[in-house]
Amino acid sequence: MNPSEKIILQAIKNGEVTIYKELFSKYSKSLFYYACKFIDEDEARDIVQDVFMAIWTQRSSLEINTSLNSYLFGITRNKCLKHLQRKERTTDSDQLSIKEVQHYEMQNDAISSLIEKELNDKYEAALQQLPPKCLEVFLMSRRMDLKNKEIAAQLDISEKAVEKHISKALRHLRKELKDYLPLLYYLGQFWG
Repeated sequence: MNPSEKIILQAIKNGEVTIYKELFSKYSKSLFYYACKFIDEDEARDIVQDVFMAIWTQRSSLEINTSLNSYLFGITRNKCLKHLQRKERTTDSDQLSIKEVQHYEMQNDAISSLIEKELNDKYEAALQQLPPKCLEVFLMSRRMDLKNKEIAAQLDISEKAVEKHISKALRHLRKELKDYLPLLYYLGQFWG
């Protein structure tokens, strides 16, 4: 879980409704379409509502060890599978069987892993194109999770210079990864 996701999680744990609503707005549509791969639209809407209801009602004890994106899609998948199991017990419908869903999931996970690897390679290559000082500042900010003030003190530069380096790095990454932005959104990976 990246630093910004930790902040979001803590805000939800603290009962901040605005952040919760933003999380719903950001993910509900993609979770709905994901659920529709397994179940019909009405059921998918219910599942997505259940996912967000569970997050809100269990917010004080919520523990997430993966990315927020992976967590939400994982919960949605599990709720769809449970729904299909219940449905399979009660009817002989022509819905996807649990094995078919699991097979689809394995294929989907493999594809997602390949996409993530390619994106990560492109991201790392784009980082290496940055000037050395800009790269150093950006990595201290994003990977070491240091505040601008701490970076400025360690490198003996002004906070304004730190901000400029980070802005330059983000502009460069957005330019270099512009063709991948829809995938970055889908995978929940934001570097800025």
